[in-house]
Amino acid sequence: MLDWIKFFPYAARCDYNPSEVRGPYFSAPKKVRWRLGDSALNFRAPRSNPIFSFSGLGRKVTRLSPGRKDVLKTRWQYLYLGRSGAPENKWVYQHIYQNIWYLVGPWFSGEQTHLSISAVLITADGGEQSGDEKSLFHPRAFEGAVANILDAGYGYERNGTGKKAHYRGPLNWKVLPISSTVQGVVCDVHCIGNTSVENPVLLRQVYFPVSSNQLIRIKFEFGGTKIYLDKVCAPRLFELCDSIINSLQLDVGETMLAEWNKVKESCPNMSITPTLGEFPWPLKLDKASKKQKEIDITPIQAKLAN
Repeated sequence: MLDWIKFFPYAARCDYNPSEVRGPYFSAPKKVRWRLGDSALNFRAPRSNPIFSFSGLGRKVTRLSPGRKDVLKTRWQYLYLGRSGAPENKWVYQHIYQNIWYLVGPWFSGEQTHLSISAVLITADGGEQSGDEKSLFHPRAFEGAVANILDAGYGYERNGTGKKAHYRGPLNWKVLPISSTVQGVVCDVHCIGNTSVENPVLLRQVYFPVSSNQLIRIKFEFGGTKIYLDKVCAPRLFELCDSIINSLQLDVGETMLAEWNKVKESCPNMSITPTLGEFPWPLKLDKASKKQKEIDITPIQAKLAN
């Protein structure tokens, strides 16, 4: 009962060096379900809640959720996620989900950090892919698509006008077994341009295919927390983030399973590359790359070798 009052989400003062934090306030996870045609993605996450205040220290919660709408058949808000200096690519991004969870300090000291989540439906702009090897259910095509999206989003960004990369990645690449057939991957991107390699800002990302030419990316941001140095907030953020990721489960319907089985006929080994090294960012931009760039589905091993 005392903790309920001690960590109530109300901000009346500033204290940015607490010895402990809690959050979100309603910690019991709630089941979330996204419709993907006759398939569905399920995961569990706690309810988010605002931080109340009469002194301007409060925090609002802005949510976006598919609800009962079919993610694959609904027109969502289009996003431009390209970076300055990057060649134009042929991916279309649609914003389908957003939420945030605040971690508060004791005795009405307000927000100490937060975990935010956003998800986009990414579609190959150019109609249906042709050929099993170009289907995103093909492990090499899926890996190449993720590599292309990472390159386009982070690989060309430099630290100011300098020659050093603004981002590092992918790091901590691992396969995510979200179903017995269709698999995904988890990886980290470190923002180091405004901090340092030793003190990065973390972007943790999940990717998985949902059709022959579409995949979903779920991105977690750690509120600028010093993940290597902060011994109070960082463990709580990782615990919350990992609990959501570990709860991801894809219920594969007949349509998705048929597409996956079709690829499996020509690709008996449907396993995704279990480990992956860091990409050589920043990428160079030559005159030819200013033209619209085709989707790169080169196997990851070949990309790294070049």
